[in-house]
Amino acid sequence: MPDGDKLTKSSVRLNDTLVDNQQLPAASAPSVAQQSTANQSPSSALNALPVYNILLLGPTQAGKSSFIECVKKYADPSYIPNKAHIGDGNESHTQDLRVETITTKIPSYKLYDLDNSFEIDISRFIAEKSESAFKKLLGNDDLELLPEETPGSTFVQFRLFDTPGLDDTKGNDIQNIARTFTGLSNVNEFHMVLIMDSHEVPLTMSQKAAFKSYFDLFEDLKALIVIVHTKVPNIHRHPANTKLDKRLAGRSQFFNDVMGRPVPTKRIDCDIDETGPAHLCLMRKTIREILKIATIKTPVVRRRAHIQKTLAMKSADKIVEGKYRAMLKSVHTSCDALSQVDQVEIKVQTSKDEIKIVEENIRDKDTDDLVALFEKRFDEEVGFIGWFQDLFGRANEAHTMEYSNEDHTIDKVRVDQDAIETLNESGGEGHKNWYVEFKRNAFQTGYYHAILSMTRRTKYQRDLQDLRQKLHELNKTLDEDTRKYISLSGIVQRNTDGDTSSNEKKQRLVDKIAKYGIVVAHTEADELTLDVFLELANAGVYQGDTGSNADALEGFLAKKFGIDGI
Repeated sequence: MPDGDKLTKSSVRLNDTLVDNQQLPAASAPSVAQQSTANQSPSSALNALPVYNILLLGPTQAGKSSFIECVKKYADPSYIPNKAHIGDGNESHTQDLRVETITTKIPSYKLYDLDNSFEIDISRFIAEKSESAFKKLLGNDDLELLPEETPGSTFVQFRLFDTPGLDDTKGNDIQNIARTFTGLSNVNEFHMVLIMDSHEVPLTMSQKAAFKSYFDLFEDLKALIVIVHTKVPNIHRHPANTKLDKRLAGRSQFFNDVMGRPVPTKRIDCDIDETGPAHLCLMRKTIREILKIATIKTPVVRRRAHIQKTLAMKSADKIVEGKYRAMLKSVHTSCDALSQVDQVEIKVQTSKDEIKIVEENIRDKDTDDLVALFEKRFDEEVGFIGWFQDLFGRANEAHTMEYSNEDHTIDKVRVDQDAIETLNESGGEGHKNWYVEFKRNAFQTGYYHAILSMTRRTKYQRDLQDLRQKLHELNKTLDEDTRKYISLSGIVQRNTDGDTSSNEKKQRLVDKIAKYGIVVAHTEADELTLDVFLELANAGVYQGDTGSNADALEGFLAKKFGIDGI
């Protein structure tokens, strides 16, 4: 791997467990076998733990590295944050992709008053008390913060990938994207993408363009996105303090517009020097919610990930496609001058090549890998006014979510909820619709997060029908042409062993038809596999104007498919 693509590794001590991360094994989604680790020690079960891969994106000084340090301390309160991992001023510390592996049972944290020996429900405190009382609580050091495991919880592993700032490559978005994902070559799946957004850092046009480039290209990753507004002081958690609300809402709206749908959004203050128990309670509560979202997201399988071509890419591709279509037509014209038996022989070979392409397309789509179908999240904070409203029955109000699509069957339903009572549920897995009715527990901030998924086989069922029909027709044509070729060969009784010039000419034509056809298929497609995109980007294609991009693309494809020598 080039120096610029170094992937540094780290490990975190979690109580008595050292998570060794000297090697970066390929991680996969949690399986049934991986769930049965409750009675094993963390050290003996490390290799069987569910693993969730989280990619952090954002501009310089958005707080990506600080967030990771805070997650490490969330998992192990005795951990001392490493300030060497955090930048200073306008300079980003993360110049290379860095991964941190963290093992945890995703505990909740409870806040206790040491003087009076009782638990403080901080969400309820914010709802019931004044802003001045909340400010006093934030400054109170006579409190104790203790982790509390959820009954039946087991260890899971999170791998957090810290990336260079989006503005560190001076606007070369494709190069930056390729650099990041080349460093992720050992990652089999992505479970969540955190967009780290500091309201203190202006959301410039270049940064907006960089974000847009990412998600215009990576349509698959859009379903994994969670926005994290960083460096939001905890005093702004109080409903009476609305100073930042408008600014943060505007930034959230930008991301919603880019995604084309509402995106889950969180606020956090990742001050690694903060020691106030109430501050830490709020920070770790948010971290827990973020990590739990990662566990229910439908992962994107790397080998199945596709890149949507941008308009600039399509413009260059169209030039190359037109040129190779003309060349392909010329080759077919040359075939007309051959004898009938030679023409049939070429048709047999080209049919075999087409069959291979169709079979590969079927293998890509006919899998049990899940893709997101529907996602919706309900969040409701009690708030000061809401507390009084709860007194008069607001918490008993029913909320609903529903989904219906006659084209696709739901294959998987994942739900994460807190302080929620489910009243009714229907449909779901195996159905084409889903409905749930629920209510929030009184005087408690609650959420309900649902994600519906389908397999790639379900998503592409119509495409698969067409592909299988095409495969059937190709095989039928191949059988007919093979029989015809055998018959003609017997009639002509040519001595092909001695006619080397004729055989070589036929082979060159066959090679040209196959390779020109591959180029046409590549350039006319609207998407690329991730690996092919990385090859193109790392070769310097798509980094200039349309003409130079077309020249670079043609040169790349000629070299990749060995076209120069035929």
